[in-house]
Amino acid sequence: MQLRSANDDLFPSYWDFSAGGGIDEGEDSKLAAEREAMEELGIQVTVEPVGEEHFQYPGWDPSVIREVDLHIFKARHNGPFKPDLKEVDKVQFFSLNEIQDMIDSGAKFHPEFLLLWKKGIIQSSQNYAT
Repeated sequence: MQLRSANDDLFPSYWDFSAGGGIDEGEDSKLAAEREAMEELGIQVTVEPVGEEHFQYPGWDPSVIREVDLHIFKARHNGPFKPDLKEVDKVQFFSLNEIQDMIDSGAKFHPEFLLLWKKGIIQSSQNYAT
């Protein structure tokens, strides 16, 4: 997982997927996921699709409702990581039990991560690399 930069515009210092972001015009979601892994973590990976989900949730400003289509992929990489320090403060591996303990203790997680966690998508994706 990655800890978002304390200087990030949205959800600073929140735990999040190990790479994520938007899809550029004309880019398919698989290439976007691989590009984001390189941009944010400095690693080259080949991703495998897990699924797609549509969510609505309050944004950083609770008066703004975000509507997103998430394309979820998994990948394996053991490091070393070279995170973009403008976007990522920390990269760390956690077990699924450790993540649940963090959630239970009130650690801050990006809402999209929590939505997928609550649906069981992360836990049920065998060999899911966060």
